[in-house]
Parts: sequence; structure tokens; C-alpha cells
Amino acid sequence: MSSQAGLEPPGSHYIDIDNYPSFLAGTFPRNYDDLVALHGEQYVRSQGTAPWTFAGQVESLADSMAAAVDIDDWEELLNAAAAQAHYIEDLHNPLHLTRNYDGQYTGNFGIHARYEGEMILRHFDQVTYSPANAEYLTSPLDFVFDGIDEHYPYVADILAADDRYKGRPTTEYYAGMWADTGEFTLELLQKASEAVAASWYTAWVDAGSPMTFLPAVEGDFNGDRYVDGADFLAWQRDPNVGELTVWKANFGNGSSPPAATNVPEPSGLALVAVSGLLMLARRTR
Repeated sequence: MSSQAGLEPPGSHYIDIDNYPSFLAGTFPRNYDDLVALHGEQYVRSQGTAPWTFAGQVESLADSMAAAVDIDDWEELLNAAAAQAHYIEDLHNPLHLTRNYDGQYTGNFGIHARYEGEMILRHFDQVTYSPANAEYLTSPLDFVFDGIDEHYPYVADILAADDRYKGRPTTEYYAGMWADTGEFTLELLQKASEAVAASWYTAWVDAGSPMTFLPAVEGDFNGDRYVDGADFLAWQRDPNVGELTVWKANFGNGSSPPAATNVPEPSGLALVAVSGLLMLARRTR
């Protein structure tokens, strides 16, 4: 299942996964249709659909990348890429994984905004990102649920910290919250950035690793971004592909094409700082 940016159904940015006994029992079915068969679609949708929405967005982005024919098309799909990033970022906030998302069941009212908003803003100068290679996700859905299994226990840590410091002066409260939760919060921000990079990279690979976002190479008649003898053969087959004088003037230009069996993998991919917005976007239902 998927949705378009700006048309997201309610619940597309979270999942109240602890409303499913099977999650706590370790038997939660990750397939959407299997879950619907057990609980009914109305119930599943009411608990949030972020994991499946994100997986659908990766697929949709790959389709858009594959269909792009020039730089203008790539600029048009940036909004879709940003929407995809938002879904996976939200899933790195533990409070987007629980029915008790605002502490309303445990006397921690307002914790959502305090944790993901004010606390981060007060310590934003400590938020840093480290470069990492982009990982290809063989299953974006399993990637999401593996992350949920890892991040969900932090819900209890956030609520415990709030219990420990609530009622104290504002500055003391946020200093205490950061002391107790800052380390894993920084880790979640880093992982969210890596997840954004991985999901974009996955979409690009699934699209066939297109290069149509790069400027054209003059004299490159066969589209491999390198001007060589293969382009002369392309011109011989169809002289309408370009001017032979252009090919001669640019012979040897461009980047040497990779071996056909190799999949390009970015090394030391710079992590997108926009992922810091993970904790700043207010959750609505």
C-alpha cells in the first residue's frame, strides 16, 4: 500500500504496534494482507500504517526514477523523495511506535512534544552526523520492522526519564531528559539519516541505476556517458543521433563506463542533515 505526498491517509506516519498482542509475543505478521486477515482492515488502518506506506513509497520512487528522462523530471520527483524520507524518519522516533504516543495512559501528558521538539532544540548543537555507505535494502518492509524491534524499547526509557524529571524547573528538566535519553536519541538520528540514504539508494538501484539526472556529455551518442568508438558505431547506424564533428571534438570525454555486471555503490555517502527534522515534526492523528 502507498500514498502520494499531500494525500496521506490518517495514520501513515506511525504505527501503534503495541496494540497488537502478537508484537509483544514476537509473532507479529509483517505482511499487510496477513495482518488484515487477522484483525480486519479498519482496525489495522486505525493503528497506523507507516511501515507499509514507506515500503510503497520506495517502490513508487523507483518507478519515478526509472521514468525520468531529464534533469527536470528528477527535480519533479524531489518532493516524493522528501515524503519517503519523512516516513522512515518518523519510524525512528520511538513515540511513533506506541499507543501511548503522548504519555496519555501513564500520566506523561505532552511528552511527545517535549521529547521530539523542545529537548532536541535545546541540544541541537550536539546533533552531528557521520558519513556512511548507503546500504541496499533487499526488503524495505523487513528493514522497517527490524528497526521497530530495536527502537521500541526506548519508549519505556523516555517515559521513565520524564517521570524522573517532571515537576522540576524547565532548564533542569530538559538537562535531565537529555542526560538520560540523549545518547540513544543521537543514535536514532544517525540511523534515520542512514535509512533515508539507504531508501533513496534502493529506489535508484531498483530503477536500473539511471543517470539521467546528470548533464549530457557532448558526443555521447549511445548514452553510456563516455565518448569512444561505441558512439561512432551508434552514429554509423543512425547519423541522426548527432554530428560526427562533435564526436571527434569530444572523443575521450566523460567517465569510463563501469563493467556491466557492477552495481555502482556510493562510498562515504554524506548523510542528509534534513533527517534532523525527525524529532521536530509534530505528530498528528
